[in-house]
Amino acid sequence: MLKLPYGRSDFASLIEGGYHYVDRTRFIGELEQLGESYLIFLRPRRFGKSLWISTLSYYYGLQHKDKFEALFGNLDIGKQPTPLANSYLVLHFDFSGVNTTTKDRTYAGFLVKLKQGFQRFFDQYGDFFDPNSLKKLFSIEEPAEMMVVFLGILSSQPRKVYLLIDEYDHFTNELVSFDIDQFQDIVSKQGWVRKFYEVVKTGTGQGLIDRIFMTGVSPVTLDSLTSGFNIGADHTQSPYLHELMGFKEQEVRQILTQIVADGTAVAPMLELMRSWYNGYTFTIEGEQDKLYNPDMVLYFCKEFQRRQAPPPQLLDTNIVSDYGKIKRIFQLGGKESAHFGKLKEVLQQGQVTTRIVPQFSFERDFTPEDFLSLMFYTGLLTIKQVKYNFSILGIPNLVIEKLYFDFFRELIEDRLDKRSLGLDIQSTVLELSDNNQPKPLFELVANTLNQLSNRDFLHFNETGLKMVMLSYLHMTQMYTLQSEYEANRGYVDLLLLHRPPINTPYQFAFELKYLKQKESAQLETALEEGRAQLRRYLTSEALQTQPDLRAWLVVFVGTEMKVVEEVFEEISS
Repeated sequence: MLKLPYGRSDFASLIEGGYHYVDRTRFIGELEQLGESYLIFLRPRRFGKSLWISTLSYYYGLQHKDKFEALFGNLDIGKQPTPLANSYLVLHFDFSGVNTTTKDRTYAGFLVKLKQGFQRFFDQYGDFFDPNSLKKLFSIEEPAEMMVVFLGILSSQPRKVYLLIDEYDHFTNELVSFDIDQFQDIVSKQGWVRKFYEVVKTGTGQGLIDRIFMTGVSPVTLDSLTSGFNIGADHTQSPYLHELMGFKEQEVRQILTQIVADGTAVAPMLELMRSWYNGYTFTIEGEQDKLYNPDMVLYFCKEFQRRQAPPPQLLDTNIVSDYGKIKRIFQLGGKESAHFGKLKEVLQQGQVTTRIVPQFSFERDFTPEDFLSLMFYTGLLTIKQVKYNFSILGIPNLVIEKLYFDFFRELIEDRLDKRSLGLDIQSTVLELSDNNQPKPLFELVANTLNQLSNRDFLHFNETGLKMVMLSYLHMTQMYTLQSEYEANRGYVDLLLLHRPPINTPYQFAFELKYLKQKESAQLETALEEGRAQLRRYLTSEALQTQPDLRAWLVVFVGTEMKVVEEVFEEISS
């Protein structure tokens, strides 16, 4: 049985434990050849950043020299090691998990993380230093001063340090979303975070810290640290490092071929995973393979390996908890309504055009470009296309699409003040799937529209109606949902297809029509047009191969559901 390293981020335990490892070690040599010693590389949550930090630690840490062949011998870098292998004292800080609820707790949490990093360092390299000097270091309760004393201790011996910083921005990202004043205070010119990085920069100037590799999710903190730490080279969007983290499709296929007992099932499983987990692009330069989120892939494969079927829930709960903080992002800069407008644009049109900003400054207004760029860095949007110097961003996959519609549904629930809405949705979707009866679901949609304030729907139209529908259907995860599905010179508004392993009796094609109240006289025309469209779609080869497909025409006039009518393929005589 293939050992899948789901949830594991310690490099040595993967290799020594015989776990499947997707080799990215060739990038170690490529990073050294960049000619830059202080590197910053950002990726969304659950993309393998901590494992890469661990890999660098074992490769460069001199204490692991005797294990080099065992750990790296079968990997790319082991076949062509660089002269710097196992030549450093490695100092590793991990700033995830800092409690940010108050200023005091943020400060104390950061200090704890520093002390943990220093403790690991001296546990590994204590023989090189005077024990008495360490007592002074751990008695200090100020981050910058602690780093000053550490540099003084380093100066007593000739070895240089490789500094690894994981999740450099984790706690500051938290602060930006709910306590901007605290964020600005700690990263300002007199702030303790900036002063800490100023001392780190001093260590590089003294030749004590020879190399740095920093990871995180977003560049939110970079602008604020610029004057104190202006030595870092950000390679987040570099085309030559695009594949440093994330899985390529051929690598996902390789895993599937080893865990799927029935070889004929590899192709449909890959297709399912492609729609749910693939789609990430992080550079505007050149043609790059789209990347899979590795955590999502390993979750799916782990669950598949146990049951030889896809998991009932295609979303890993860890992904949901990490990405489910969409609401905080929408509150940034006090412009929730403007940000929600951009979300509607993405959900309705499938894309939005912007420039991706390399840094954010909270000393000026938080702009729409800033908001969309932050969505890109967090993995909630990705680069779909490049036009001139603009990026056309879109939703990478169905996991992220579902999170958006979950957020949209929560907004509806907040405005309705109805937390039992989920039960209503489940019952109506079951009625649809079991009995080919969509009317209860559309009655629920109509009831929702009637309860929401008029101002919410000043620009309400067919796409707005579809957004409500999708937000409800995504909650159940019973179908694979496809919006604007191309079929026979047109586009099906909404297609509900079988989603393994759930075997519903029916699949559905919906044509949605929306008329304003003043357009109600056009109802018959809309009906004829909708029937003709559906009949044309049903003759397409793509839909004729779908078993048990039912086609329905739904017409709303204002917030009132006027028609729910099943449409059949026209049989020629």
